[in-house]
Amino acid sequence: MLKTVSSVANALGALNYKGTWNANTNTPTLASGVGTQGDYYVVSVAGATDLDGITNWGVGDWAAFNGSVWQRVEGGADGNFVNLTATGTATFDGDVDINSDLTVDGNLEVTGTSTLNGNLEIAKDNPKITLNDTDGGTQTDFSISANANVFSIYNETAAVNTLRIFGNTQDVRVETGNLVIATSGKGIDFSATAGTGTSELLDDYEEGTWTPTITDLTNTVTATSQGTYTKVGRHVVCGFRVSASSLGSASGAIYISGLPFTVKNDNGARCTGAIGFTQNLNLSAAGQTVTIFPSNNQVYAALNVWDATVGTSGMQASELSATGALWGSLEYFV
Repeated sequence: MLKTVSSVANALGALNYKGTWNANTNTPTLASGVGTQGDYYVVSVAGATDLDGITNWGVGDWAAFNGSVWQRVEGGADGNFVNLTATGTATFDGDVDINSDLTVDGNLEVTGTSTLNGNLEIAKDNPKITLNDTDGGTQTDFSISANANVFSIYNETAAVNTLRIFGNTQDVRVETGNLVIATSGKGIDFSATAGTGTSELLDDYEEGTWTPTITDLTNTVTATSQGTYTKVGRHVVCGFRVSASSLGSASGAIYISGLPFTVKNDNGARCTGAIGFTQNLNLSAAGQTVTIFPSNNQVYAALNVWDATVGTSGMQASELSATGALWGSLEYFV
């Protein structure tokens, strides 16, 4: 019986090109363990069709039948591996797609896009993974020091470590720059300490200046003033100095206004304050002192005069005087 050229080639173990194959839709239909020895198809569309346990088909790969099973021959421009082991330095100038584990006995350098769906193990003392920005941006090195039990993020341009994680002490250190909480309402969560409070999230810290004014809530005293504050979470601490030069039209009870944050509308949030030093006040009796107390749901605090005999009353503009001055502090919650 005469044999065709293709059948003779197959008998000799040669390859016989059968056309392209869509590995996504399995077109034409191929089946595990079914085929003619030497027949092969070139993958035109990547896909995960299972042929004899192989599912990582990339464009350009060959699906070749060896007489018993289908085999994949890497033929695409992009690497498409299940497992990859490299001894020495592995350098990839294009894209790498690895669907399982990657073991490198040297350094790993990738200048394209790398997709790793398994584990990465670099078996080398002081190994380093280098990611290079080839578009003119800043190059940054990511390095792992196995000897020192430290994971470091290293900035190649500035030649400094930016972040270090110590495996032996389990500490995380920001070596340069700041730890930035980029989303409002997020912060450092201490809930693992199992406290009994309503929140263990430290979500704010702020410090700055504010402008304290003395006012009867309608008219403002002309004065020179300075103020500073620190806010930690909901807790605000303020310091101030106000030195009057004219009472103007101010009369009746007076307040320190212009607080940097509104006092929470809760009697438990008002806390307290203190007047540490005064000058040129028109207090009517010896032994009287000035106190300060934040007002609910407001940005002001009431000034009061305390008297051992008559108790506490609102401080009047006339008791301040046109050249009176106050130094003090107060704290409250927002």
